[in-house]
Amino acid sequence: QALLNRRMVTGGVRMLRIVGTPKINWIAKRHFFWGLSTVMIVLGIASLARQGADVLGIEFSAGTQMTIELKPDAMIVDGDGRPALPDDGLLRAAIAAQAGKHGAEADKLLATARVEQRLTPAREAARQFLSAAVERSLTTSQAAEAGRIPRDQWQGDADFFNAIDADGDGAMTQEELVDNLPAGTYQLTTTETDEDLIVDVINRSVGNVLHRDPACDFEFVTSQYDQALGLTLAAEALTQVQLVPASEYRDQLKEFDDGVVFKIVDLSIPLGEAGLLERIELMRYRPGFENRPLAETLVIGLTGAGDGLFDSFLVFSRPADETAGDWEDFAQGEKDLLSAAMSRQEMMRTHHGPEIARQATGLALMAIILSGVAIVLYLWLRFGSIQWGLAAVICLAHDVIIVVGLVAASSWLKGSAVGQALGIQSFKIDIPMIGAFLTVIGYSVNDTIVVFDRIRENRGKLTALTPQIINRSINQTLSRTLLTSTTTLIVVVIMYTAGGPGVHAFSYALLVGVLFGTYSSVAIASPLLLGFKKALTTRSIDDNPQAGK
Repeated sequence: QALLNRRMVTGGVRMLRIVGTPKINWIAKRHFFWGLSTVMIVLGIASLARQGADVLGIEFSAGTQMTIELKPDAMIVDGDGRPALPDDGLLRAAIAAQAGKHGAEADKLLATARVEQRLTPAREAARQFLSAAVERSLTTSQAAEAGRIPRDQWQGDADFFNAIDADGDGAMTQEELVDNLPAGTYQLTTTETDEDLIVDVINRSVGNVLHRDPACDFEFVTSQYDQALGLTLAAEALTQVQLVPASEYRDQLKEFDDGVVFKIVDLSIPLGEAGLLERIELMRYRPGFENRPLAETLVIGLTGAGDGLFDSFLVFSRPADETAGDWEDFAQGEKDLLSAAMSRQEMMRTHHGPEIARQATGLALMAIILSGVAIVLYLWLRFGSIQWGLAAVICLAHDVIIVVGLVAASSWLKGSAVGQALGIQSFKIDIPMIGAFLTVIGYSVNDTIVVFDRIRENRGKLTALTPQIINRSINQTLSRTLLTSTTTLIVVVIMYTAGGPGVHAFSYALLVGVLFGTYSSVAIASPLLLGFKKALTTRSIDDNPQAGK
């Protein structure tokens, strides 16, 4: 409208038409399309039967999840043999390469392993800068405050320094770390249930860059007066900080007034003050604690164990925000966090049992079934006949079965020349894949409704549909259908080729779903509106050369 108002466009504005309005006799070709679809469905069901339960992701079958944490300056060798900053793709490739060396016993791990980043917040990246890089490399407090590490003061891996120093000025800054430091924590998900095998593969593939913190046993000191603090330690270890002028820790008590203080003793593994603080701060970003209010923490070593290590500590903590909420909730949360930080294993494991899988499977099937019922009811109300809704749902079932079959077929397609050229992997049916199936259903029914709406318009006041009306309606909407599908496919292809491992399976299902959803809206659903018996038996249109007009 703006172009017309400024007289920049003086003629009419036309929509792009890919094919115009052809005169294709779709009804005459319906048996060919139905035969093609039958073949695709049979092949899909055969692939699904061959795969069996192996096609299911961990959400729908028993399996294992492991949280893997890498060192802050970890580097992983890429496919060209060069060290690179880790990402989920490199980590999975390293694990897959090692799993391949284990032979048949690791086939399931190799086929089903999925690695996803647990994104590191910027504050955590800054903490890694201050606790790991600065502590090892800086010689002056002024340099630490400046937040810069010159190349000649860096004592770690040179390749890591170069990768982080993106501007090449010879200094690693805190801002560069926040921007470029990869996620240090990853989640490995697989339907393999042999945890010892998984741990062995991980250790052999990336064991040299794993961040290892063994569990440390300890005791809370409770129900006694601490002379140095000047406070009576609470029975539940939830001791509220109060200023005691005569205390040896007067400055700390003043700084953490109304916070909480814990005294822990008898550590099974002596720790340094920085090491214990690092455990606590890292735990704040782990599952179960990431939504807690931010807190300021101070660690003071009490009983020395040599080499700067201690086997007892005072731990002060207070909310970073004065409006954090109830004090007891905060204190209990800090106690739970401290206990978890001390007892954390080097790799957190979760076994996904069959009961949870059966529940998830039932919910996924219910979502698909309810969406089909809702579509039938909607089309019944919109078009005034249940036949329209049933035709659309049969079309949707056709699309979903073919997509599921092609997902199952990916396990053997990946080894073929075509599969390798197209980047096909052994995809599994998991929660994101169910989301893809529902997306395909929504896309396909939208395309089908457009064709159905034109059929209703062309029918007018006629009481019955004819093959001529259906042919004309499909041909009139074909350009719009192809234009919509083409623009959608452009986006999906980009997601599939450049979206990364996290969306690869989802994009694969969308890609085949859009293709077959477009095909079924035109060639499968519309002929069914004639009625099942008439669609199978009518032949009059086959001999009518003007049918498409």
